[in-house]
Amino acid sequence: MVEIPRLFAGQLSPGDYRARISKPTHDASDPNLAREFLDFDTAWPFAGNIHAVASRRIIGINASQSPGPDNSSPLQIFFPELPYVPCVKIFLSSPSGATIYWREDIGSLAPGAGSLTYEAYKDRVVIYSQSGQFRFDRYLCAVVFKIPARDLDIVGNDPHPLPRMMMGKRGSEYGLYVSRPGFNVETCSKAQMVFSSDDDFSVINKTFAPASSRKGAADSPTDNVYTDIDFTYEWKGYYPIIFFFGTFNGAQNDQIYTLPSDKEVNTYGAAYPMSGYVNTTSPGVAQARIRRWGNAVWGNVSIIVIDRPVPTD
Repeated sequence: MVEIPRLFAGQLSPGDYRARISKPTHDASDPNLAREFLDFDTAWPFAGNIHAVASRRIIGINASQSPGPDNSSPLQIFFPELPYVPCVKIFLSSPSGATIYWREDIGSLAPGAGSLTYEAYKDRVVIYSQSGQFRFDRYLCAVVFKIPARDLDIVGNDPHPLPRMMMGKRGSEYGLYVSRPGFNVETCSKAQMVFSSDDDFSVINKTFAPASSRKGAADSPTDNVYTDIDFTYEWKGYYPIIFFFGTFNGAQNDQIYTLPSDKEVNTYGAAYPMSGYVNTTSPGVAQARIRRWGNAVWGNVSIIVIDRPVPTD
């Protein structure tokens, strides 16, 4: 029986050098091998490892209905347990998946909830509603990153010579592995690794940022209007997770980035949680809408589209 090579490192085609790991029964050295038959390829642009996209469907109730357990705060969303407490980011999505709301202080986008806060554990996210109720008709979602929220007990000193990188068989698996400083890549735990090709990689579909800074549309601190950023991405047959980042710091072409919920700056520079949402208006055509971006404030928005579907009905 001829073994099919699942590990490859070298020149795949003229001038194209890379390392790859294929799925079982597929040849990693085949330059025409489709992406769905690969576990890892150094040619992939990826945005770190996403451990899970966990979600919980909230069925909307009106003001006259009493909330039951599924509409009462707090709610828990579970994901496969990690050996550490991970970094987590929550968002809401519409039942169709066409609209993603990036903001903890959801406000009118989550009627009957008010501000949302959350706690992360090794296997779950606990989400609290300011009002004690979840009345909105949305998916409550959490992106769980394979990044420790606190780097305790998984970082060591780096005495040499200590093997930190290997390509081949590790235990019962084959792949490419890199350990954290101070740990032997051949024997360390997954939590003590900085890279493992066994993990599920999330590939970037598209990144976008306007060519230059601009000013917003709000005329006053209480002008509840949106500034719109239009962009496109490659449609893969589903609504993807879309992140956006802002550079709202008052100066043209400022490069200090803030995530949604970190900062919102209006005309007079007052700080509110950055709010807004992303709406896919047709397959591959979308718009980021930023609330209360003042007409005297320079800013920009960077957008990252991840090839990972949002939950839908």
